[in-house]
Amino acid sequence: MLILKLLRVKQWVKNSFVLIPLVFSLGFLELVSIEQAVAAFFAFCFASSFIYIINDIADRKADALHPKKRTRPLASGRISVWTAVLVAAICLAVTGGLLALIAEPKVALVIGIYVLMNIAYSKWLKHIPLVDVFCIAFGFVLRVYAGAYAIGVPVSSYLFMVTLFLSLFLAFGKRKAELAKQDRGTRKALDGYAIGTVEKYLVILAGAVIISYALYTLDANTIARFGNRLIYSVVFVMLGMFQYQAQLDKSGDFDDPTDNLYKDKILVAICATYAAYIMLIAAGVI
Repeated sequence: MLILKLLRVKQWVKNSFVLIPLVFSLGFLELVSIEQAVAAFFAFCFASSFIYIINDIADRKADALHPKKRTRPLASGRISVWTAVLVAAICLAVTGGLLALIAEPKVALVIGIYVLMNIAYSKWLKHIPLVDVFCIAFGFVLRVYAGAYAIGVPVSSYLFMVTLFLSLFLAFGKRKAELAKQDRGTRKALDGYAIGTVEKYLVILAGAVIISYALYTLDANTIARFGNRLIYSVVFVMLGMFQYQAQLDKSGDFDDPTDNLYKDKILVAICATYAAYIMLIAAGVI
């Protein structure tokens, strides 16, 4: 259990962005595409766990003073540094093994960029306002491109915009929650944000997500795959954005997008219904 917490397996849900190209290209109807996409997904999972462990080793003393982070295996002393180093090395080895199974070498390049960017983020970039948030967003964009390269499909310009705007929305939502809790002492970059300004960013980004997704559903290539029925899924995207924003405004403890997804049953239901709708279209049922 401690090893799973060290790996932060719960955070692996973020890597589901790797599977987005598989879904929207209808690649999940082909076994080879599924195998390549799943290998890319788990390669990203173990690469991200490697980053988490390296960060936890570097920040263990500061984390020990944080009200939430002090319960982490390294910060609490329940796992030694040497054990963590061994687990990190295993994660790196597993990532390499999975990448060897993927036919497209660009996936390895994307994950390499992701790892290097996150090391730079941990050391320097997370302390720079706006740069910190855009680094987080770029990490999600890289996930989508890794998934696309793995199955040999291009990334739509609209899909790029949806991913960028949505990840920025989630990242700024995290900053808003931290500001609301007066958590400035644990994150230097927060000194460069004002909660009113962040709220304006959130409104802009929520609209940008909905509009760019709507444009994606109306794109000629999208219609060629899904017909004109995908446009109706905009309703689920709007519901999801509005529900998340409502919980962000209402709750003072809504600063982790992954935990928020697990906790909010309405949000889970919206996501599940959206996924079911996509599958029904792909199966030709509707």
